[in-house]
Amino acid sequence: MPMYLLRLFFAVTLITQMSMAMAGIVVGGTRVIFYGDKPDTTISIFNKETNLPYLLQTWVDPFNKEDKSKPPFSVIPPVSRIEPQQEKILRILKTAGELPKDRESVFWLNVKNIPPSLDKKNTNVLEIAIKTRIKLFWRPAAVKIIPEQAIKNVKWSRQGNNLIVENPNPIHINVMSVTVDDKDVSLNMIRPFETLTLPIPAGVAGKSLVWRFINDYGAISQPLKKNL
Repeated sequence: MPMYLLRLFFAVTLITQMSMAMAGIVVGGTRVIFYGDKPDTTISIFNKETNLPYLLQTWVDPFNKEDKSKPPFSVIPPVSRIEPQQEKILRILKTAGELPKDRESVFWLNVKNIPPSLDKKNTNVLEIAIKTRIKLFWRPAAVKIIPEQAIKNVKWSRQGNNLIVENPNPIHINVMSVTVDDKDVSLNMIRPFETLTLPIPAGVAGKSLVWRFINDYGAISQPLKKNL
């Protein structure tokens, strides 16, 4: 078989397997809020396939790659099999280890789904494991702020050619989009008590700001507008 056909076959196989794995497993949320006054929290996993089971592996990672510490959380069960059309509930437990009590902390919750071999006689079949990552927020019991109020507390201002955003809140602000005079500004999240300096896009007057946030349930807000 010509080399270009082999490459085409490999590419089609890869895309097909990835599409099947991605379509098969549904994670029941885009984020998890773990409230510090609760013993645990949960998230659902559903297998949409009608005839394919999957192996699930679940764990928690530090949010920053440079952080090599072990997060103080365990996921139950860490490894399990999910049958077609089955829902599983994952429990996330807080383990030994100190976290700040005056502010929220953020981690990654990982869900890896491994499909079975489609043809056990064919050793050339490629099996693709798909990993889904969603944010896991640890919100200490001492943090009592209402998220809607936290959004109102966020301060935007302009200093020269820079946009200044201040988060005086003890929780993270998850940002969907920011534009200045209809030009995009890159920003995904503002950490607790963080002040960021962002360059205003070149060639714009920098007079009008529009932004959207993502709430605790993963919903995107209506546009919020401010004159700079």
